[in-house]
Amino acid sequence: MSLPTTRRVVTGHNNSGKSIIESDATLTPANPLDPAGSLPTGIIPGFTNLFKTTGFPATNVQGEWFDPHGKKIGLVDQDGVVARIVDFPAVGETPDGVNVTHRTQSVDFGIVLKGTITMVLDDGSETVFKEGDVCVQRGTDHAWKNVSTENCRMFFVLVPSVPIKDAATGTDFEITPTGHLEDEEHIRLAR
Repeated sequence: MSLPTTRRVVTGHNNSGKSIIESDATLTPANPLDPAGSLPTGIIPGFTNLFKTTGFPATNVQGEWFDPHGKKIGLVDQDGVVARIVDFPAVGETPDGVNVTHRTQSVDFGIVLKGTITMVLDDGSETVFKEGDVCVQRGTDHAWKNVSTENCRMFFVLVPSVPIKDAATGTDFEITPTGHLEDEEHIRLAR
């Protein structure tokens, strides 16, 4: 699968306090299941991790910063905001065991940059998003599926949240385990 690259420019300050460009790089989508950041294949989406803040408010606005590109940092990090691009391959009617129903403890802003994609909620409802559409995902159980014939590219900003409660029981909803998307060394370095 051929996926587009992304140019990421990160700014900062020099020793005189002047604004500078610290990094200007072309990033390639990576396989989120592979700690080495190889290219995705088949129905595996491509993750381009752009940036992760450290703390609230962000403390990595000056000096050193961790580059999350190609790293397994999980979907959400309770210690910072994650920005990434996800390229969803067109799967048509092929069974998709990768893009499964999941819930994160976060508010996610998803913007469709190119293509179309369907959001499936646990009540069975399906909503189609097209280029320019925005989804504000507030900790709901959902899945993304691309049943079109073209790849779909989305930009996500994931903001960690307080636990989400089930109104019927008063208990916290269970968060979907994402250990397969995490590497302890990468997460440690990102904090």
